[in-house]
Amino acid sequence: MARIPLTVRRALLRWEGKGLLDPGTLEVLRREAEEEARKEGRRWFQYLLAVTGGAVLLVAGGTFLAWVWPDLGVAGQSVTLAILGLVILVLGVRLPKTGRMAPVAYLLQLAGTVLVIMALIHSEEAWVDGSPGGWVVGIVGLGMPAVLFSIAVRDHGILAGLQAALSFLFLFIFLDRALAFSEETILWILDGLMLVALGVLAVRLRDPGVPRWVLTVFLTLLLSAIILIAISSEILWNLEAETIYPMDLWLLTVAGLCLWGMQETTPPHLRRDWYEYLLALCILLGIGFAFVTTLETLETGPTAAALTVAVLGLLSLWYSLPRGIKSVAASACAALLISAWYWGAEMSGALGAVLALVVVSVILFWGATRIGRVSNDNEEKEGRAEGV
Repeated sequence: MARIPLTVRRALLRWEGKGLLDPGTLEVLRREAEEEARKEGRRWFQYLLAVTGGAVLLVAGGTFLAWVWPDLGVAGQSVTLAILGLVILVLGVRLPKTGRMAPVAYLLQLAGTVLVIMALIHSEEAWVDGSPGGWVVGIVGLGMPAVLFSIAVRDHGILAGLQAALSFLFLFIFLDRALAFSEETILWILDGLMLVALGVLAVRLRDPGVPRWVLTVFLTLLLSAIILIAISSEILWNLEAETIYPMDLWLLTVAGLCLWGMQETTPPHLRRDWYEYLLALCILLGIGFAFVTTLETLETGPTAAALTVAVLGLLSLWYSLPRGIKSVAASACAALLISAWYWGAEMSGALGAVLALVVVSVILFWGATRIGRVSNDNEEKEGRAEGV
């Protein structure tokens, strides 16, 4: 029997106890909930196993190439790796995109794409930039993103977003291998293309009839742009230690868009259930960004670093607790725990760690009592409403 979510089980028991539904209807609802839980469980395990399988496939490919690598030569290595990637990619495209084969198909497409990118990058040791061989590699890198993206758009929004992000690696290969542009020139071009892509997608999102995949691609590119910003800050703008500043600003922008998307005033065509998970991811990334900003760039010391991360956790709790957003609350608790552990370990040894953790535990206990009070108030209101 599939495990029905706790909230659904409690609702069924509550409705049964209050006599709101007859036994026959309750049994139908229970069976429907079990079937849906069974589907969700299968889907989760499918993607878990498919992701693991894709990673193992990449390892297997690397192991095979390591075995035959010395005898192939650089050109043979690149061609072999590219053929292996294309075979896996075509297999992923040809597999059915429905039912139990869908996760396998998507992960094979991504694994094959990554192998092809690795082959094109490795080919630089075989054919000089700007040579006929370099032009062939560059043209492959220029043509593949359009084909892969058009396939992914028909299959799945997240797959389309990931392929859109990987297309910037393909464009880098084209500009480097075929046109032999300098690293700085390539980065300026990619930065400009990223801004244009985000601008075009943002304009399209104003249309209520826009396809659902446009928002997914927009947010995926927005997240992947953090990597491009980090590289550009280091190479183009020579920010060195200050490289983290534009990354902080960009992460705050992504988090702000998630907060906007979770408001009731958000246009219906832009509402998604997964905004909270993206916001939770931003909080987890923010923990690392906060430590780098305070310790490496500002050189503030452990106390300020721990306090910054703690403030991030407190603000996240303040937002998530009244709204019941579990994933954000979990990330907030992680921020509080990490900040307390770090400060205690750095500043005062074992005693400091104990004191810091006690403070965090008091805050968390207060949050638990706060939630309990809100829950009891809601139950009392429901009881008075039923009495009326």
